[in-house]
Amino acid sequence: MDNAIKFRSRGSQRLPAGRYAPPAIFFHWAVALLIAIAYAAVITKGYLPKGSVERASSMTIHEWAGVAVLVLAVPRLLWRWIKGAPGALPGQGWLVRALSAAVHLLLYVFLFAQPVLGYLALNAGGHVLTIPGLDIALPQFIGKDVEVRRSIKEIHETLGNAFYWVIGLHALAALWHHYFRRDETLRRML
Repeated sequence: MDNAIKFRSRGSQRLPAGRYAPPAIFFHWAVALLIAIAYAAVITKGYLPKGSVERASSMTIHEWAGVAVLVLAVPRLLWRWIKGAPGALPGQGWLVRALSAAVHLLLYVFLFAQPVLGYLALNAGGHVLTIPGLDIALPQFIGKDVEVRRSIKEIHETLGNAFYWVIGLHALAALWHHYFRRDETLRRML
């Protein structure tokens, strides 16, 4: 379903027409899994008692899943920019292509905005992320500021809620193409 944002119009010459290259498929599904983990962890956190080890662990999982999303989003975007994506499948009208492009653009914005906002909220809250097992702290980009943290966290949560809808729309569109249009949209990302 990653067919709408085209930084280059050509796909790989060694793959069947219209199929995504293995690195693009890897980035798509790895990022999808990490996003699912981040959402599951933050939802689980809400059901755990404040101050508990389990709640803190859930938040740590959320934070590191977000960092991993950002780490993979960079090569994913570079791959897309350098190698491009397969063109639109035959029979897709301008409206479907336009909606697909809009949703994909939003997805890429979220892949960068959400982890950055989450990380800045941690910084503003005075929380330092350290690499597990190495005790190496990641850099702080902003200092501790309760008001700034509150504002950034609110934006992060609002975008996160909007992201549910965009992800859902993306998944429903893939299923619609697969089961109702019976085209190759979903299969070429598998």
